[in-house]
Amino acid sequence: MKCFPTDQGKQLLEVHAKIYGHHAAPRSLVGKAFRQGFYWPTALQDVEEVVRRCEGCQFYARQIHLPAQELQTIPITWLFAV
Repeated sequence: MKCFPTDQGKQLLEVHAKIYGHHAAPRSLVGKAFRQGFYWPTALQDVEEVVRRCEGCQFYARQIHLPAQELQTIPITWLFAV
């Protein structure tokens, strides 16, 4: 692996929120950087700091991303059929 200074590692983390970013979780973002051959000692702490400050992550974190549906009742006879 290629060891980077911390300031260059933080520049590498810009992929989190730029146009080409996808707002990944800290561990997956560090894992992707490590798989590409980059390493710096404080990577996980730096990524957690970036994600904690990211406005997009904070705004969309608590929203449910599934489409709304009607509740479907389970017929009582189905329980006994199994």
